[in-house]
Amino acid sequence: MTSVELQNTGERTHDRRLLEYALLSLLLANVVQWAVCRALHLGNPGSMIPDLKAFFHVRQWTDSWLPMMKSLDYFKAHPTLPIYDAKLYDTLIYSLASELPLVAMRKMGMSDTAMLRVLAIGSWLAVWGVAVVSIAMGRWLLRRRGERLTWPAALAVVLATLGCYPLIKGYSLGNAQTFLSFGFAVLLLLWTTGRERWAGAVAALMTAVKPQFILLLVWMLVRKRWGAVWAFVACGVVLIAASVAVFGWHNNLDYLGVLAGLSHKAQSHYANQSMFGTINRMIFNGENIGYTPYVYTPYIPWVYRVTVATSLLLVGLVLVYPWRALRGSTADLAAMGIVSVAASPMAWEHHYGIVVGIASWAWFAHACWMKKRPWVLGVAVFLCLNFLPAFNYLADKRGWNVLQSYLYFGALLLMGWLMHLARANDEAALG
Repeated sequence: MTSVELQNTGERTHDRRLLEYALLSLLLANVVQWAVCRALHLGNPGSMIPDLKAFFHVRQWTDSWLPMMKSLDYFKAHPTLPIYDAKLYDTLIYSLASELPLVAMRKMGMSDTAMLRVLAIGSWLAVWGVAVVSIAMGRWLLRRRGERLTWPAALAVVLATLGCYPLIKGYSLGNAQTFLSFGFAVLLLLWTTGRERWAGAVAALMTAVKPQFILLLVWMLVRKRWGAVWAFVACGVVLIAASVAVFGWHNNLDYLGVLAGLSHKAQSHYANQSMFGTINRMIFNGENIGYTPYVYTPYIPWVYRVTVATSLLLVGLVLVYPWRALRGSTADLAAMGIVSVAASPMAWEHHYGIVVGIASWAWFAHACWMKKRPWVLGVAVFLCLNFLPAFNYLADKRGWNVLQSYLYFGALLLMGWLMHLARANDEAALG
């Protein structure tokens, strides 16, 4: 067999391995899980099929959109009153800079129905955009090694994207996180291809929606990536200036109080995949399976302190870890992205939609070149991508209900795998 034939065989092996993984992951999570629960007479545990149906019908709820739109109505009716004091159907937890696209749509004379339709189509395209950007990143990484992206690998990425419960759940909810998951995939592609200034600007846009992504700026400062830092700051200044021009200083400054309040309250519902949610479920403090809007978990000082300590530990671990040749790399950045979500006291399932882009980079930059199968990566990504409601049968089992936080632990495992790349000292991991 010639060297070219050996090369092509290796390519097909890698592509087939990835496609097999994607298909097996979908089978285990959506068929085997259901069959086992029925065989054990536990009933139907639930699935992501309703969310997929909503996606393919381009139909979503208004989890983010309605409070954002209603807050604009309130501001129009009461321009001198604090926006964050408005009595909405749900609380506005985003910065006012994130409202600017909706303000523009209102200026264009769009009705609420038209705005919701635009947002639904936009976030629908963002889901597909995650797949497209992940494929583009894989293609770039393979071409750098003299290889090509083949259709089985591209199909595997598409299946993983459409089978990603956090991503599809975010869409069906009508949550702004869908755009953030797309933004993070773009951020990884830009960083991988050396366009760090543009990456800094994208990170600033993400932070305007979810303030916890300010950790990306902290990371850029510590890594001394000054081009990205100045781009982040410049973009941030423009967003703040525009927000102040529209809503005034007082409303924008009020957001600091909102953030302070959110740091002390969250919910213990199983969908909150964080240390805060995990501890409260373990000690049966607050709701678990049931969910009541506006009701937060009773505050316990030691739970808050442990949550804060864990968050600081995760941030510090990524920043001071000896990344060696991977210091400032995409692996390093991806680890901080995971921490930006997992360290929050309120990390809902759909916040982990950023994992698709991370998993794509991890496979094409490193895992597909490994002689041994990357089982740790496979397990971590499986836990992060899939909906495993069977663990909710353990909700009332003391100690065992920690397994309800499978997504949170999967994300931490993925972070650990990325950090291990630095120890592996493999050139294939550079990106």
